[in-house]
Amino acid sequence: MQNNINLIQPDDWHVHLREGDMLKSVTQFTSRINRRCIAMPNTKIPITSFEKAKEYKETIKKYSSNKNFEPLIPCYLTDDLDLENFRIGLKNNIFIAAKLYPSNVTTNSKSGVTNLKSIYNALEILEDENKLLLVHGEKSKKDLDLFDREKAFIDDELNNIRNKFPQLKIVLEHVSTEYGVNYIQTNNNIAGTITPHHMMLTKDDLYINNNINPHHFCMPVVKTEKDLICLRKAACNNNSKFFLGTDSAPHHIDQKISKESLKPGIFSAVSSIELYANIFEEESAINNLEIFSSINGPKFYNLPVNDTSITLSKEEWIIPEFIAQNTIKVKNFFGGKKLNWKVQDLKV
Repeated sequence: MQNNINLIQPDDWHVHLREGDMLKSVTQFTSRINRRCIAMPNTKIPITSFEKAKEYKETIKKYSSNKNFEPLIPCYLTDDLDLENFRIGLKNNIFIAAKLYPSNVTTNSKSGVTNLKSIYNALEILEDENKLLLVHGEKSKKDLDLFDREKAFIDDELNNIRNKFPQLKIVLEHVSTEYGVNYIQTNNNIAGTITPHHMMLTKDDLYINNNINPHHFCMPVVKTEKDLICLRKAACNNNSKFFLGTDSAPHHIDQKISKESLKPGIFSAVSSIELYANIFEEESAINNLEIFSSINGPKFYNLPVNDTSITLSKEEWIIPEFIAQNTIKVKNFFGGKKLNWKVQDLKV
């Protein structure tokens, strides 16, 4: 039996750190093991300029539990983006990428893109600068089933982007369906991040007696067992086109349990790499965890693989039910349940 796993230090290629007191409370958990993270720009006032990106990066670093932690900031794309500011941000590596949120598909996306053609000039710049487009791959329409939004976005929007900009590298983030996995595997210049919750939950966990379990509610929503199995195979079977992105997304407990203000998002940063380790062990693929967590992401981003490492030990522990600091209380994903792996000498 394998009791210890040494991993190249991982990165989280999709995480939400929010702002204000929430950022102060949650940043330490992402920075505890990750060398880098992509900090999503859908703050209350979206990060649409390189000046805002620099300020946000410094704020995150201030509250990191690791002095070497590096937050990477994408630009939030809008219909009327300042293209010159955008180009400067990309050229000076202030923006790591650009993030496409279709308008009103998730938290703080009301400023998102309403018409793809409005961002074609920005995508041309992105392609010229050899930087990535990160996509929240859901289409939002009143008559569109919640479980069909990923497929509809791929068919109606993503195909148009790829046809118009064939050299543009794209990450389909938090891919949640077999359809999305197959699309990534059969197309060039596209990769995907996979969350732990999409490999652990199905819609049967989301709906309990026809009521939504608020702590399992996220966007995109978790799907069927068939989708879950496909995602596990994609992540665990040494596939270079998929890598770690938790989509850890905290909300105060009041916003998660209130029917009037129910927010999508699952907070997994407290136990992220340990959750992935459990999944990979269940799939008899623990030796492939390092490829998924630490190698595939930097390679797709054209960044160096980290030269530091962490050690996971075979150790049973219980994930705390909540994090609670000052005015902040957040439910931990899988809180109160047992995991079999733990980072050695973990201090936060």
